Amino acid sequence: MDKGCFNAWAINTCSDEGHGLIGRYWWFEGKSPVIPVHLEGCEIALFTTRKIARMNLPSVKKAFPKAKVIKVEVAIRRID
Repeated sequence: MDKGCFNAWAINTCSDEGHGLIGRYWWFEGKSPVIPVHLEGCEIALFTTRKIARMNLPSVKKAFPKAKVIKVEVAIRRID
């Protein structure tokens, strides 16, 4: 893994409609997210550990019963 990449955990909806990964504005536990302006560049809800992602999975499963936690690699590359 190069310096522009890191691993994180995300929640995949696994929906038949193809909704994909849960976004940063998902209301986990019914609470509106507070996202600092310097973190709004990422559109996906990312978690530092699998344990934390799994703790948040039940609120997603209410809408997406097939949802599951997955490990992802995030790549940051400069575009000129």
